[in-house]
Amino acid sequence: MPESYPYIISNNKIEPILAKIRSAAKPDRFSQDLLKKYGFTASNDRAMVAVLRGLGFITENGTPTEYFDRLRDPNEWKYVLGERVRALYSDLYALDTDMHKAPENEIKGAISRVTGKDDKSVGRYFTTFKTLASLARFDARLARRDSGQQEAEKGPEEDKPAEERREEPADRRYREPDFHYNIQIHLPVTTDVSVYNAIFRSLKEHLSI
Repeated sequence: MPESYPYIISNNKIEPILAKIRSAAKPDRFSQDLLKKYGFTASNDRAMVAVLRGLGFITENGTPTEYFDRLRDPNEWKYVLGERVRALYSDLYALDTDMHKAPENEIKGAISRVTGKDDKSVGRYFTTFKTLASLARFDARLARRDSGQQEAEKGPEEDKPAEERREEPADRRYREPDFHYNIQIHLPVTTDVSVYNAIFRSLKEHLSI
C-alpha cells in the first residue's frame, strides 16, 4: 500500500499544463525549469512534475516515457490518462472498480484506509485524484474493442458501394414471373338449371378447372 499519493495544491493548473504538453515539442527531460519556460512559474506548479512521475509519464530523472507520447496525442491523451490514473490509484480501484464515480466520502474513506494519513493530506490526495479523473476517459479499451468487432462483423456486402449491393436475394431476382388470371362470367337469368350445368361443363373442358 502506498504511504502517500502525489498531489498539487493548484489543481486548476493540471488541465492547462497537460494542454501545453500536447502543443509543445517533446522535451528530452521534463523538469521544474521546463514548467517555468511553459509559463507556470508559481511555486505550487512545481508539484506537477511529481504528479506526472507518479502517473508514469516521466521517469525518476524526468525522461518522457511511451505514455508521454500518447499524452501528447490530441485523440489519445484522455484515454492514456484514464489508464495511468487506474495504475497510480490501483489500491483504490481494488476496492471499487469505478472509484472515480464514487461519492466524495467513499473516496476519501478509501484513501484514508490505504494511506493512513490525516484528513488534510487525504483532502489533498482526493482533490488531485478527482481533477485527474474528471479529465480522463476510462472506456478506452471497451471503445476500441467494440470498434474492432464492428469492423470484423461487417459482411462483404457492407464493404461495397451502395449501387453494387444486391437489393434482394438472387433467387427472387432471377425467378420466373408468375401470372394470374381473373375470369368473370356473367350468367344469364333463367330458371332452367340445365343451362347453368351446360355452361360449367364447357368451362371445365376448355379451361381445365
